[in-house]
Amino acid sequence: MVVRVVLLFLIGILVLAMFGRLKTPKINSRLKKPKILNSRKCPKCGSYILGEGPCACEKHH
Repeated sequence: MVVRVVLLFLIGILVLAMFGRLKTPKINSRLKKPKILNSRKCPKCGSYILGEGPCACEKHH
């Protein structure tokens, strides 16, 4: 009796997983990194420059 209930539960979960996979979009499209537009990089250290003004490596000199 218990084996039958567990087997029916597992079959039900498999059916739900199959229907869920049909409805959801592909995972690869969500994992792509967004492109950084209009980004500035420091020519000396290569880090991104946030906001206006010089890079942090230039402020220390």
